[in-house]
Amino acid sequence: MRGREAGFVARRQLARRRFTRPTAMVAAAAVAGILLLGGFIFYNTNVLHDYASAAETAAQRATYEQRYRQYRNAPQPLLTGVKLQVEIYPQQRAVAIEGTYRLVNHSPAPIDSIHLATGAGVETTAITFDQTAKAVLRDAEQGYYVYTLARPLAPGDSLRLRFQVKHHAQGFANDGAEAQVTTNATSFRNLEWLPVIGYQPYRELDEAGARKAYGLPPRPATYSLYDGAARRYAPFPEQIRFEAVVGTDAAQTVVVPGTLRRTWTNVGRRYFHYATETPIRNEYAFFSARYAVLEAKWRNPAAGPEQEVAIQIYYPPGLTANPARMVRSAQASLNYYAKQFGPYPHRQLRFVTHPSYGFGHHAAPINITAEEGFFLLNPKADERGFDLVTAVVAHEVAHQWWGNQLKQAYVEGAGLISESLAWYSAMGVLEDKYGAEHLQALLRFLREENETPRTRAAKPLLQADDWYQNYRKGPLALYALSQYIGRDRVNGALRELLSNHRPGTRPFATSLDLYQELQTATPDSLQPLLHDLFQANTFWELKTETATAKPLKEGTWQVTLTLQARKLVVDSAGTETKLPMKEWVEIGVFAAAEEGKERGKLLYLQKHLIESGQQSLTVTVPDKPAQAAFDPNYLLVDWNLIDNSKEVQVAK
Repeated sequence: MRGREAGFVARRQLARRRFTRPTAMVAAAAVAGILLLGGFIFYNTNVLHDYASAAETAAQRATYEQRYRQYRNAPQPLLTGVKLQVEIYPQQRAVAIEGTYRLVNHSPAPIDSIHLATGAGVETTAITFDQTAKAVLRDAEQGYYVYTLARPLAPGDSLRLRFQVKHHAQGFANDGAEAQVTTNATSFRNLEWLPVIGYQPYRELDEAGARKAYGLPPRPATYSLYDGAARRYAPFPEQIRFEAVVGTDAAQTVVVPGTLRRTWTNVGRRYFHYATETPIRNEYAFFSARYAVLEAKWRNPAAGPEQEVAIQIYYPPGLTANPARMVRSAQASLNYYAKQFGPYPHRQLRFVTHPSYGFGHHAAPINITAEEGFFLLNPKADERGFDLVTAVVAHEVAHQWWGNQLKQAYVEGAGLISESLAWYSAMGVLEDKYGAEHLQALLRFLREENETPRTRAAKPLLQADDWYQNYRKGPLALYALSQYIGRDRVNGALRELLSNHRPGTRPFATSLDLYQELQTATPDSLQPLLHDLFQANTFWELKTETATAKPLKEGTWQVTLTLQARKLVVDSAGTETKLPMKEWVEIGVFAAAEEGKERGKLLYLQKHLIESGQQSLTVTVPDKPAQAAFDPNYLLVDWNLIDNSKEVQVAK
């Protein structure tokens, strides 16, 4: 058994014997490495990049608001045209941009000054106008500049603003490597780098405690749906004509909005000239990388050969499984949406991959960003039998109407008329093109979130501002309404919503506008249901307690059900209020299911007037029943779906 030296003197002598010259050299090298690595990290995060703590960032945003909020409602010209010359240098991780904006005074009075906000993380220089202007404020720290015009811009008149923007990635910042410009792929948005006109409310401080600490007035994270002034604000609402010439490495391809007019090579670099035929929302991105490309066409059957849209999937080379599926879904989506909601306004529709392990998308006009992880999805291996790729493409294409044509105000309920409408629209694509089974798979996918316990406390859908309400409850509520009043009525209401809120017009659309159109389309008898689905946070608890059946002489079967029903409304604080229930609810009866199927052949499906409490009803079906269900298609908001159905017992 080994002993252990306990005395200090003995342990010091042992350490001296063990600390040999090689040991000392290794220790010195380790210390030097630690110091060198630490210095390298400090140099990148604090010298090459200005490190800003959360407190410093909050202070900067507070200062921005304190200094410049007074200009929030200052009349400014509207951006109507953008022309850019962009040079991307992937090997140097650098970008140089020369830009020209066309600004038009759409206000009823002359404008004597231009307020300009520059992008973060870039150098903006050479700001000039095509008429005499004087810089009266230059705040580089906040990126805020004010120029007075020697001759005020009269209503209807325009001027041109020219500028240069440079970006050069150096090392890495405190939050990781700068990934917008790399040797393999470049992507950046105009909203991040290019100058914008006027005071920008999105740069204000959001968090309530921080606002109080800096003496700023209380402000909701999302403005009230009933705030009339807020309804006139939306981030980057301009409709612009866009043109850009972009240069990059010879081995890479550039993608930006519009039609590719021509491409050429000069001194080992490759150039691309894009321009839009129709205005787009002032949100766009630049992409440069090595892509594999799948191209297809779509022709609008209603418009004839004059409307042909090029569908292009720019995807990571080697990931070939999903692009063809994406093309088919995009074609089906354009078919359905053009028929239901009006024409697609552009000549291209693209999905462009973005380096990332994620699966998300962002639908800007014409070009839809798709993260690389999306191309790794394998619908054939999905245990639910759900083709998520096809469904997501239909959802993103729908944003070319809900978000890019219909611009929503930045108030409560904005997600209902963007994300909820996009998922609801995708349901129609899946049902019409791919069949009822695909639609049911999507509905089951959306209901999966109901299986996760959460509080029922929430705002009504008209005021919803959280992910679950916008991406799950909202689309299911729209689908439920379509099953009560008819899909054609709901889609007709959506066409009216688009018709009454054309791109670029103010005030911007809100969920109240959607609700008004739905009210017009809904019969009087179903107005209470419309209210319960959208204007109140309503839940139903529906249970089939017993289901029995007996054969009749003519070969039919009589099925008797005992049902339990309850209806309640929950406010945002979680207070539950029981409501009297008297409404039409579907009752379904099914034959025995085949192996692997949830339900068998549908024998009966009708709506019955259901009241609160326990009640019985009897129906007749043509064949032997095996299962009965209360609200079998789960149209009403009921989180516990397990007790809706019951096996039918044959009476002895």
